[in-house]
Amino acid sequence: MGKNNGLDDVTITSVVNQLVVDPFSDNHVFAATSMGVFESSDGGDTWKKRMEGMKEILMVVTAAIDPGAPQLMYAGTSGGVYKSVDMARHWEKANGGLISPALLSSSRALMVNSLVIDPATSLRPATIYAATLSGLYKTIDGARSWSRIAQSLPDQMISALAVDPGGILYAAGRKGVYKSTDHGVTWNVHNDGLGSLNIRSLAVSPSDPNTIYAGTNGTGLYRSRDGAGRWESVPLIVTQAAHS
Repeated sequence: MGKNNGLDDVTITSVVNQLVVDPFSDNHVFAATSMGVFESSDGGDTWKKRMEGMKEILMVVTAAIDPGAPQLMYAGTSGGVYKSVDMARHWEKANGGLISPALLSSSRALMVNSLVIDPATSLRPATIYAATLSGLYKTIDGARSWSRIAQSLPDQMISALAVDPGGILYAAGRKGVYKSTDHGVTWNVHNDGLGSLNIRSLAVSPSDPNTIYAGTNGTGLYRSRDGAGRWESVPLIVTQAAHS
């Protein structure tokens, strides 16, 4: 049986932008798609749409679950950020300081490309970073209010974010990879070895925070083993199983 039961109405037109797994249950998965948020409790065999409260928007680009309080979820959309306190059963806008009041009624007020929760935050509410098409934002009160940071970055169209277990933050876009060791106050460029500066995705290895991966638009996948100090190309080689 396929894994689209409950997603049948969106399989033709929908793009799955991100999958998020419940930190306490491997079979509990959320999909952020161009047709909304979907939830599966059986490892993807069946899905239910979870969009109550998101009446103004449709496209959900990214999602994050608070590892310290997994009932709290955040969704980055084509119209800013939404928050759920009951694991996606209901959503409410969380755009204070993120979008000007004049644009709040627009369904495409501000595209949020990536949301990451700082795992080094020992207190709640959480510290969260939001990458958008118009800059990087930070909240220290669980999305009640946002402030813009990193305005010194040469390109304010931020496409990807990653944060390591110690709170070191990486941001990327069309000018490469930037790193902050002080929670977004100051930034340094880290492009040594990259064949393309147009970065589309970032990931930190869960077993080694010094190992970072960067997906590019044009020259493939790169890996750094020293916290983005130096990048090396990682060829994507498809190997075929030997016939018995």
